[in-house]
Amino acid sequence: MGDARTVAVFVGTRADLGPLTPVISVLAEATDIDLHLLTGVMYAADELVRALPRAARSAAVVHALAEPMGEMTVEAQLEQGARLSAAAGEVLAQIRADSLVVLGDRWELLYVVPPAFLLGVPIVHLHGGEVTEGAVDERIRHAVTKLGDEHCVASPDAAQRLAQMGEPEARIHVTGAPGLDRLAEAAPLDDAALAGLLGVDRVERPVALFTYHPPTAQAGAPVGQWALAAAEATLAVCGTVIGTHPGMDEGRDEIITALTALAAREPRFRFLDAIGVRYPRVLAAVDVVVGNSSSGVIEAATLHLPAVDVGERQRGRLRGDNVTHATEGREAVERAVRLALSPESRTRARAVVNPYGSGDASHRILAIVRRAGGAGRVKPFVDTAASGRTDDNPGDRAQGEEVAP
Repeated sequence: MGDARTVAVFVGTRADLGPLTPVISVLAEATDIDLHLLTGVMYAADELVRALPRAARSAAVVHALAEPMGEMTVEAQLEQGARLSAAAGEVLAQIRADSLVVLGDRWELLYVVPPAFLLGVPIVHLHGGEVTEGAVDERIRHAVTKLGDEHCVASPDAAQRLAQMGEPEARIHVTGAPGLDRLAEAAPLDDAALAGLLGVDRVERPVALFTYHPPTAQAGAPVGQWALAAAEATLAVCGTVIGTHPGMDEGRDEIITALTALAAREPRFRFLDAIGVRYPRVLAAVDVVVGNSSSGVIEAATLHLPAVDVGERQRGRLRGDNVTHATEGREAVERAVRLALSPESRTRARAVVNPYGSGDASHRILAIVRRAGGAGRVKPFVDTAASGRTDDNPGDRAQGEEVAP
């Protein structure tokens, strides 16, 4: 491809693919980019191809670093991680990658990013600098920051944290959250189309989109019970609840077992593996987002949807006034869902400005990818004055309503 830059993007699970889709699309469309996708946690190569936007399917070369995972335990993660690491090093060297693009905080990045670093492949990290104190992902996110070369962050507060971590200002770029790009013009599915997707005769309003991930920082937590309680609380308020499978973390199987049993006895709870490319139109069609996924904290505000954030997983993450927080437990979640659907909360949601950007991040990220590596491999540590932030500082804590037991 002549003078094209060879860019690798790692896509481990749907947690990566959703927000990365706009970035993959602009990279695929760029005539000066030779695009390669690496996968190997949730997707086989052909499965990832089918999940891609149509325009990207022929433009990207997909490399499966390992077979998709079955069980989700720490032992399985360690075994899979070793496979990912060895294969990532081989592929990045073989394709002579000019840069590697990674997103967020997933455990598999601990195995995919170091080979790139050792090979001298510049690392472009998206969504660094954020706070999720209820998940071990936060520490992984910060670890990737120190190996990263260029940082495309979603908000000014994230940029400030990277500066506190000693990252040079010239390497920190406030681009906004790329996942919002796919929502800007999302037309909601009508009720008939939504019913067809769910395999029901009709949907009953209000409709909730529900996702509950394991809060991985809380060892030994009864995650199946917590997920079930939150889902039952949502059903007590909403006519139809669309549940999606949790992410690839330990505790996933327990949650799936509990929610599969709920779906078997409650036809108003439709439990799907994933929504895929239809996610923007489904999100635009629902009345409320419930659970502990980042979609309620980040994406929902763009569509002016009320959201209920459950438990500790997203604790500390920047959020808009459309988000209501609830502690774990059926009573607290039910009260929070009722509050989120109240006229006052809906009015706040309609007026909210998404703190993660306006939906134009992917082209900004493309510009950073094109010049990745230009700053050189040596990255000085920038000392800054003490920020004065303490664990009790409410400035970075949840905003909006709080619903306790």
